[in-house]
Amino acid sequence: MEVVAINVFPQYSLRQWEAYWRSVGGGDALFAEDVNQRAIVAFNVRAAGTKIIIDREGKIVYRNGGVTTYEKLRSEVDKAL
Repeated sequence: MEVVAINVFPQYSLRQWEAYWRSVGGGDALFAEDVNQRAIVAFNVRAAGTKIIIDREGKIVYRNGGVTTYEKLRSEVDKAL
């Protein structure tokens, strides 16, 4: 498993996120939900829609609180892998 997607604002279900990921040709991914909001605190998330990509060393390599196209997000994920 190369990609883990954690939903920290569950306004959309994990099934909806996974369906979107598959609809745009996303590869194999593990989808999880932060029910205790620990990730929100740990990563200082202040807005719904925030995307954070963490590389294999645990360093944040991409952060965006606005709209991110699939192509941009995929590119940033690929760089982190």
